[in-house]
Amino acid sequence: MERIWQNPSLFSKEEILRELESILRSNPDYWIKFTTDGTIVDHKPSRYLRQNSLSEDMIGKQLWEGLPEYLSRIAEEAIGYLSARKNQVFWKEYEFKNEHETRYAEVRFVTLYDGFIVSTHRDITERKRLEAAFLESESRFLSMAQNAADSIVIFNENGKIQFFNKTAETTFGYSQEEMLGQSIYKILPEHLDLIGDHLPQFFNLSTIDQIGKGQEFVGQTKSGQCFPCEVSLGMFKTSAGKMYNAIIRDISFRKLQEAEIFQYRNHLEDLVEKQTLDLKNAKEVAEEASNMKSLFLANISHELKTPIHAILSYAELGIERAPNANPEKIKEYFQIIDSSGKRLLDLLENLLDLSKLEAGKMKYVFETNCLKDTIRNVLQELNAILEKKQVSIELEDDGHRWEAEFDLERIQQVIRNIISNALKFVPEKTKIEIKKIKREYIPVKKDIFIQGIGVQIRDYGPGIPAEDLDKIFEKFIQSKQVKAGTKGTGLGLSISREIVNHHQGLLYADNHEEGGAIFTLILPISSGENV
Repeated sequence: MERIWQNPSLFSKEEILRELESILRSNPDYWIKFTTDGTIVDHKPSRYLRQNSLSEDMIGKQLWEGLPEYLSRIAEEAIGYLSARKNQVFWKEYEFKNEHETRYAEVRFVTLYDGFIVSTHRDITERKRLEAAFLESESRFLSMAQNAADSIVIFNENGKIQFFNKTAETTFGYSQEEMLGQSIYKILPEHLDLIGDHLPQFFNLSTIDQIGKGQEFVGQTKSGQCFPCEVSLGMFKTSAGKMYNAIIRDISFRKLQEAEIFQYRNHLEDLVEKQTLDLKNAKEVAEEASNMKSLFLANISHELKTPIHAILSYAELGIERAPNANPEKIKEYFQIIDSSGKRLLDLLENLLDLSKLEAGKMKYVFETNCLKDTIRNVLQELNAILEKKQVSIELEDDGHRWEAEFDLERIQQVIRNIISNALKFVPEKTKIEIKKIKREYIPVKKDIFIQGIGVQIRDYGPGIPAEDLDKIFEKFIQSKQVKAGTKGTGLGLSISREIVNHHQGLLYADNHEEGGAIFTLILPISSGENV
């Protein structure tokens, strides 16, 4: 027996319309039948889609009379569309209010055999909510995967890479675009496997017992450099088949530690000899520190004496010449007194900060602040010096707030000390670069990683002697650059490191391979680590 929808040409128009009407009557969706001029001829309500604005008595009315305005506009648009495309479907989604709740529906318009148009309306609110929840879940997963501290690589059953996160890009030197569709063996080559041929076995579908277990391999970067890594494998199913996610961690540092432990265990005698030598060196360092302390006290005495002498001398000179000196000369005396007073005040404040830090009495107010805005405030303070030396500042701006929890006043003091220190050494008409960094690190006197954010401040000066990279942060010890004649007591960087250490952060210096010094400041994102 032939069915209408298999071969409609064998049936009369009336039979087809009766079949269609029967289907529409049994359809749970809400539908309306109307003429091409907009006259409603039939409709069927639905308990699955209830709109308070829809009238029960609509037959014989025009669309704009029987339907709310937003639905009549859609219907008019559908009539115009189907007038030239009778065999096609006009589809649209819309939202409506129902008892103070916003709901969503989709409507489809088709032209019937007798020239009438039927619109079917279906409530898709739950589908929309599921779609939104799915998109939110997918977005959350991608954000977590992209910003994970370890490399995360997703590949299919054939070993073809489908996802390559930012840490993997940094670790292996490839961009995600370069690696999509490439073999997993491009970064974990089989011939470099630490345990013979067990890499293919590890990724074989039959080795389901390996899921979630870490295994050691050798990774290879884009430049060809090899490094030991630990791979943990996970599996999930998709419509395209099974997918595998590999969490890859660089264990080079751990391997070095293991090698050191092995060396200590097997070279105890050498270790004792080394410790004896270390004690001797420590004694020499202590003696050097004592000598440097004496030198520092001599320097600090000079630093105190110089501004005091200037204040007293020009005050006395002003008193003697006040009756006869012109106002410009008197102003010059006051400017020198003011400058010397400020220099003395800065020195005393540094000494006071140093004593508070050593006594453990420095108080901090940890609040959520923007590190980028903090830097801009400091740069505004130093603007006059920057303009005088014609030194430009290149501050990275990625469009995001660099938020962390820290004491605003103290971190401003740290940044001010670093940039002021750089301005002492950089030539005129150069620049200072400030870039954001974000990574995990281990704070001083801690043994766990925490998430941090910070900056790298690079100048284009002469750099720091290699032997002074750590010394510049020590009390009473100054860099050779200072000894060569640069003004200052060397307290600024020492105080800055103490402040950063109290924030459970890191502050250290290095030299750039192309010249100049780089100061790195990292702070924990959450003050929960500041204990």
